[in-house]
Formats: sequence, C-alpha cells, structure tokens
Amino acid sequence: MRSMRFALFTMFMCAGLAVAQIPTPRQEVLDAQHARPTDPWPRARGHVVLALPGSLEVQKSYHEPGGSFSPEFRSFGVSLWITGPHGAILETSDSIPLPQIRQRFVWHDSVVTPSIRTETDEYVANWSVGPAVGHSQLLLNPKLTTDHKLMLVIRSVGPAGAAIESLRWAGGELVVNGRYKLRLTPSPVSVYVGPEGVAGWTTAPAGSSTECHGQSGWCFARLELPGKGTASLHIVDAYPRRAPELTAHRTRSTLEVELPDTRFRDSLDAQVAHIMMATVDNQTRPGEPNQYPLAWLRDGAYEVVALARAGQLDTARELVEYFADKDFFGGFGAEGDAPGLSLWVMEEVAVRVNSRDYDRFLWPAVCRKAEFILGMQSTKEPIQRIFAGPLVPIHRADPDAYKLAEPARDGLIMGRMDLHYPAMYVTAQSYNGLLSAAEFAERLNAQDDARRWRAAAAELKQAWNAAYQPTEPDDRTWISGLWPTWIASDHAAYLKGLDSQWNTNEGWDPTRNDFREIPLWTYFTFSFAHQYLFLDKPKRTFQVLQWFWDHQPSPGLYSWWEGNDEENNFHEWEYVRGWVNPPHVTPHYWAAAECLLLQMDMLTYVDESPGGPVIVVGAGIPASWTSRPMKTHGMLTKLGRVDWTWDGKVMLVKIQGKPVPVRLGSGFPAGAKVSVVSTATDRHGSNAE
Repeated sequence: MRSMRFALFTMFMCAGLAVAQIPTPRQEVLDAQHARPTDPWPRARGHVVLALPGSLEVQKSYHEPGGSFSPEFRSFGVSLWITGPHGAILETSDSIPLPQIRQRFVWHDSVVTPSIRTETDEYVANWSVGPAVGHSQLLLNPKLTTDHKLMLVIRSVGPAGAAIESLRWAGGELVVNGRYKLRLTPSPVSVYVGPEGVAGWTTAPAGSSTECHGQSGWCFARLELPGKGTASLHIVDAYPRRAPELTAHRTRSTLEVELPDTRFRDSLDAQVAHIMMATVDNQTRPGEPNQYPLAWLRDGAYEVVALARAGQLDTARELVEYFADKDFFGGFGAEGDAPGLSLWVMEEVAVRVNSRDYDRFLWPAVCRKAEFILGMQSTKEPIQRIFAGPLVPIHRADPDAYKLAEPARDGLIMGRMDLHYPAMYVTAQSYNGLLSAAEFAERLNAQDDARRWRAAAAELKQAWNAAYQPTEPDDRTWISGLWPTWIASDHAAYLKGLDSQWNTNEGWDPTRNDFREIPLWTYFTFSFAHQYLFLDKPKRTFQVLQWFWDHQPSPGLYSWWEGNDEENNFHEWEYVRGWVNPPHVTPHYWAAAECLLLQMDMLTYVDESPGGPVIVVGAGIPASWTSRPMKTHGMLTKLGRVDWTWDGKVMLVKIQGKPVPVRLGSGFPAGAKVSVVSTATDRHGSNAE
C-alpha cells in the first residue's frame, strides 16, 4: 500500500511539473521574440480600451499607438505594414516612432462610443466598435509614398491577441479560429495565409496559400490593400454575446467649452470616454479592466463623481446604486475610507439628480453608512466587516482583509486603507461623508440626524486640525486636506506642508520645469495639483496639467498610468499574446477621474471654506488666456448649473439656483467687471420668487 501511494504521489508530482513547464502565452511571445529578434512585434505600449460602456472584460477592444488593434480580449492582432515594391517591411504600425503619430478621439452623432483616428505619413486609420458587442470596423485611407505598399496583417500577436490555430480565406472573407469573420472592402489586391516564423514568411508570395492550421497557434494572414481610396475592414465575432445594460447616451462631457488651448477640451472629453468605456455591467474599474477585473470603491467613487459633474447623470445614477448596495468592496478588503467616500458619491449624484424620490431611495444606505463612521469614531475595539468581490491575489490570505478600523486615537479614525492606517486621510474622508449625509437629512427633513452627523463631523475636523503637522509624511494627507473634503482650517499651514511634500526628491524641479522622477501614482499627482488650485496657486496646477499633456502613453488620447509594473496583478495578461512587458497599468481611471475633476474645477468650483459657499469662476485659467474670449456653459455644481462668458473685459455669470457670491480667478485682470444673473429655483427646479 505504501509503495502504491508513493507511486501515485510520484505520478501526480511529475504531472504537476509537466504542467508547470508549459509556457504561458506571454512566455511564448517572449521566447519567439528572443528567437526572431528581427521580425516585427507589437509595440506593447500605450494601449487604451475601445468598448461599449458596460460590456464585459472579455468584450473590450484594445488599441495601441499607430493603429494596431485587437477586437476583443484574447482574440488576435491587426497591424499595418508599409512595404517596399518587393515586399520588404519598411515600417509597421508598431514601429512608427510616437512623435510621428497623430491620434485623437472622434465622436459621431447617434453613436455612443468614439472612434480612434490615427494619422501617419503613410495612412489614416479610424477604428470604431459597435453598434453591437462583437462588431468592430477599420476605415483606412492610404497616403503612400511612390512604390510603397500597405498591408493589413492578421496575427496571433497584437494588443490583446491569442493563438490562431485556424485561418481560412474564401469567398472574400477571412475566418479566424472558426469564429471571427473579417471582410475587406474593396477586395484586397492579394492575399497570403500561412505560418509565421518560417524563413521568408513576411515576404511569401501572395496567392501561394489561403489556409493555415495548427502551427502552434502562429498562423497569420497578409492582405495587400489598394493604393488609393478608402478601405473598410469589418470584424464580427460569431459567438453570441449579451448586450450591455448600462445606460450610456454618449461618452463625452456635456459641457460647452471654448478656450484658447484646444487640448483642454480634448483632455476633458477623453477622460469621460476612458472611464465610461471601462465600465463592466453596472460597475466601475480602477484601471484597465483585465488588469483590474473588479470594482474598487475608492477609485470608483471619484470616477462616478467625475461623470456626474461632467453631465453623465443617467450613467452615474445607475453606477452609484452599487455603492449604495455594497458597503465595502475592493482588492484590499474592508477599508476605513469606504463609508465616507460612499456618502460623498451618493450626495454628489443625488444633488444633481434633484429628486426627492431619489433621495428617499438612497436614504437607508445613507443612514447605514453614516452609522459606520460614528462606530469607527467611537470604537474602543477593532472593527471587522464583510466585503464584496475578490481580493488582489497576492493579498487573499491577508488576515486583516476584514479589519475596518482600530480603536480611535485622539479623536482620529484609525481606519485601514492601502494596507496601513492613514488616520488623517480616513478622518478627512469620514468628515466629508458625514457632511454629505447631513445634506441628505436636511433635504428629507430629518433634522435630528442632520444635527447629530454635523456635530460628529465637527469633532473630526477639530481632531484633524489639532493633529495636523506640516511635516506629515503620508501622501494621503495631501490628497484630502482641501480637495475633496475642505477639512483643513489653516490654509497657510496646509500650503506649507504641501510645499514640503511637493519639493521632495520625487516632486517638482522648478529649475527644469519638470518632475524629478516620473510620477508613479498619477492620481496622487493630480490631487496635489487640485489642492494647489484651492490654495489659489493656479500656476502650479496648470504646470501639472501641461506636463501630463506632454507625457501621454498614447499620444492624443490623454490616458494616464499607475506604477512601474503590473500593480495589484490578477495575472490575466499572462494568458495573452500581447502586452508582454508592461511598463505600468494604463489607462488608470482614478487618475482619469482626478484629471477630469481638476479640469472642471479649474473652470468653476464651489469654495466650501468657512464663510462660504462661494462660486469661483476661472480659478485655473492662466493670465495669458484672458486677453481672448472664453466660455464655459453647463457646469453642474452642487449649487446649480453655472454658465460663464468672458469677452476679454467683462465676466458674465449665469447661475440656475439661489443667489450666491461669485469670485473671479486670480489669473484675470485686477478690477475686471463681474456681472451675475441668478435664476432662483427651489429643490425641485421650480422658479422661486
């Protein structure tokens, strides 16, 4: 019996070793690149998601600079090759240097998602998805130099590729793995289908082969396009797919913005598109959806607030229900900032929806989450809570995943966040959450609750300011003191501490007008810039924004990043023939939200300092712009819609809400005239006398 057990043990161990030695798709590509270093390979930099809002992770398309594309996650790659008259590759969509690529989002009437337009010296490519899941299209216009040819190439490698075991060209249609159907109009000049990696595979004569099977998944197809006129490639996934249910009418801001620098509007719209296209069902995603296949409360709160303020109220209203229903979710488990952030996002959406029925719908969740904060504020024992959703794999055995908070200390909430206990940050977010809950209570005439929550918030604010030190080392103190919480009372002292952090080794070097090191946590960097905006230091704010505009991973698409590797890795990309050497996580949607919220507040924000509120117009507008006409119409503040128009001398501000003081940003000329028109409305939008 013992010998039989030993034999079985040995058999299973050997089987395990055999499985462990099977290379992942990522490793297959790395091995092939090592064996064939002179062959063309994907760029694996700057990918962005192009997808219908609410679609599943596997339904997301991926685009890389130059126009390389994968129609779905783990599908195949489409790239463009420029060849000489005899077929030699001159350059590909993956090898064209980034400075020679011009890209932008293009929105179309009655179409939810934008297309991505890529222009190079040799072609103009427009990729789009929809109208149904599993459909994508390329419109391609050659601009070829004499004797150059343009090839459309289908390979297993690409932005999000997978092994191609079967390729067949017949009847004017290319069928990939018996599933994806590709049709090119007009018909290609020539077609070659065969295995890649063999001698001469990139220049194999057209027509010599129209099918490929097996080849360890390395089948490819090369289609020569006509040299002139628009070519159209339609890709259809034959597998049935469920249509997204998330309400989304458009994927850009509803603001009307006219400013001297068009990048401001382009960036603003791009952030909305990135956040919305990454949504899965009724959930947000913190970063690129297959890197982060989960909802994370902290990141998502900023994203939903950003969408609501940008005018995407229908979408935000549906997304916020997840925050109302689930108290704790995210890759690190139950975290102490969750109740405060949930209350903030619910209030930011509800105050703009402007419906007593909607307030009542959210009210039970408001009460529950406010009581969580009161519990953390008064507890003498550690608090544990159940959370929804998965943990980051490396933290699945973390015994503290259920720990919400330690006993309060000196009036500060000792909530767990980011695997430690940043009391100043969690206290600030909890303070903001209690004030948000009080706003709900006052609208619903629950005055006792409102007084109780405001009193608790006042205690937190007193404790925070008593504990504040300008030398506080934790970055999280500096991303929450004014934006978004307004908890810091002494703005001069807060500025001193912020400057101390800003001038560290990783901060800003004024002599070079550049960061000393590339920012890793870009959402923190945008938040620092936001604090400076509220401290009336718009020059620093605009320096940060311009720096990011000049350092885009995918030029013209205004996407940002996180870290210098695969942060919080779920290992999904290891099973893809693409993105094999990730420099960071990109896009990152908390960063997109912070950028979007910063830009909107640069145009119009509500100052909630003591003695407020005050509407501040143009706080982030640089003085160099004020000699030209500008306008921002449709800004949805918590005090109502604000429109402003600057003609170079006079600022006209229209407020659809109760009269409130208005202040002009410091970049405008001293003594500039401000004319304010208010249309007073009650809570339900009726005109008030």
